[in-house]
Amino acid sequence: MGPPRFELGTTRSSAERSPSLSYGPASFYLNFISLFTYKYSPTFFILYMMEEEIKKAIDFVVSKNAGVRYADIRIEKGSATVIELRDDVLREMSYGIDQGVGVRVCYKNSWGFSSSNDIAFTRLKDTFEDAMNIGRALSLSASNKHAEAVKIAHSEPKKDYFKLKPKINPDDVSIEEKKRMVKEVHKAAKKHSPHIKTVSILYLDGYEEKIYADSDGSYIVMETPAVFMRVRTVARKGNVLQEGTESIGAVAGFEAIEEENPEVVGVKAADKAVRLLDADLPPPGEFTVIMDNKLAGVFMHEALGHSAEADHVLYGESILRGKLGEEIAYEGLTVADDPTIELSHGYYRYDDEGMKSKRTEIIKDGILVSYLHTRETAGRLEAIPTSNARAADYSEVPLVRMSNTVIEEGDWNFEDMREDMPFGIYAKGMRGGQVDTVRGEFQFSAEEAFLIEKGALSKRLKNVSLSGRTLDVLKNIDAVGKDKKRGSIGFCGKDGQEVPVSEYAPHVRVKKILVGGASS
Repeated sequence: MGPPRFELGTTRSSAERSPSLSYGPASFYLNFISLFTYKYSPTFFILYMMEEEIKKAIDFVVSKNAGVRYADIRIEKGSATVIELRDDVLREMSYGIDQGVGVRVCYKNSWGFSSSNDIAFTRLKDTFEDAMNIGRALSLSASNKHAEAVKIAHSEPKKDYFKLKPKINPDDVSIEEKKRMVKEVHKAAKKHSPHIKTVSILYLDGYEEKIYADSDGSYIVMETPAVFMRVRTVARKGNVLQEGTESIGAVAGFEAIEEENPEVVGVKAADKAVRLLDADLPPPGEFTVIMDNKLAGVFMHEALGHSAEADHVLYGESILRGKLGEEIAYEGLTVADDPTIELSHGYYRYDDEGMKSKRTEIIKDGILVSYLHTRETAGRLEAIPTSNARAADYSEVPLVRMSNTVIEEGDWNFEDMREDMPFGIYAKGMRGGQVDTVRGEFQFSAEEAFLIEKGALSKRLKNVSLSGRTLDVLKNIDAVGKDKKRGSIGFCGKDGQEVPVSEYAPHVRVKKILVGGASS
C-alpha cells in the first residue's frame, strides 16, 4: 500500500553484499550454530560468542563514527518446504535453506541499509560500514538538507532467548508424507462434485532462527516454526465458473495442519464453488448488510488497519490523520491489532525492532485511540512504539505492519441482527478488492452471500461487491455480534513485502452500504 519507502521523511538507500569466502574463528561458531535445526538448542558458550561478536560490530560502527545515532542488526536462517499441486500435477516440490544479515544505521538524519547472505562474523563490520557509508552519503545529498529530524522512540534494552516448540516438528514429517497429504486433499476436493474442474493446493512449512541486536543494548534470539495450506477450486456448469478457497495456517508445527483435517478443508473449498453455480446476482443499491466474521475481519484489516499505519499517517496518505481522540465509529466497536495470539498466523514474540509484542487498540468504543508504530513513527508522533515493525526477511527493511486484526465482541446474536431487517444482504468471506487509504474509499467482493427477507435468509447470491467510504461505514455499523472466531488467514502485501496475518471477528451489521454485482 502506498509508495515505496523505508522510514519517514528521510532519504535512504540500500546495498547488497556478495558472499565472502573469509572465515575466522568467530565466524566458524556462527556458521556452526546456523547448521543446527531446532532439534538441538544452541549452547550457552556459542550464544555468548555470538553476542560478543555482534556487540563488537555494533560498537565499531557507533563508537568510531560521530554521526551515527543508532544501529541494529537481524541475522536470520530459515528453512522452507514448498509443495504446489495443480490438477493433480506437481508444479513444485522443494526444500530450501536461506540465511543472511540485514543492518540499519541511522547517520544524522538519514538511514542506510545493507544486507548480505554472508553471515560470517568477519564480514559483519563490513556490512555495518556499508550501511553507515550509505547513510553518510545521503545525509550530504541536496535532497536531505530539509528532511525532518529522525526521532527514534526510547526502548528499554531487552535480552531473551525464545523458542517455540511445536508438538510435531515439520522436519520430522517426510516430504513424501506431505506430498501424499496434498494429493489426498486434491482427491477429496475433486471427488466432491463432477462440477469441480480445477483444484490448486499450496502447502508451505518453515522454521526460522533469528538474532536481533541494536546499539541500545538489546540482544534477542528467536526460533519459530510456521505452516500454511491454501486450497483453491473452480467449478463449472455450462458457461458459469465459480471459485471456492479455504486456507489454514499458524505459527506452530505440523499439528496445526493435522488438527484442521486437511481433506475437510479441500471439501469445504469445493463445496463453496459448487454452491455458487446456481446462485443469483445481487440487487444493486444501498442496503443493510451483515458481514460474517471473515468479511468483517478483512474489512477492518484493509480499510481501517492500513489507514492506521503511522507511516501512512505521517506521509499524509491516511484518512485518520489528525483524528486521534475523535469518535470515528459506532460506539460499540473496538478494534485491536494483536500479535500475542498464540497459534495464530500473525503471531510473533518480538517485532523486527526488538519490541516485545503487545495488543494495541486502534478503536475503543468507537474512538480512535492509537495508530500502529515503528520506533521512528512513534518518535515522530511522540507516541509509544506498538511492536508493529515487520520485515519479510533479512534483505528487507522493517515497515509498519499489522499482525492479527481483532474485532472485539459486542452483545448481539446473529438471529437478532436479522430479525428487524425487512430486506438486506448477508455477505460472507472476501474474494478480493482494493482500498484507497488517502481518499478513504474501498471496493470488496464477497465470496458468497444471501438475501435477507423479513429476517430470514432466502436466495443465495454470487459476485457480490461492496463499496463505499471507510469512515461512513464505520459510523453506519449498528450491531456487533458476540460470536467472535478466527476469520481469514493469509499474507498481507506492502511495498513489495509480504508478511503472515489473520483476523478474528464476530458478525457485524452495517445500516447502509452500496451493493453491486457482476455477471458470471
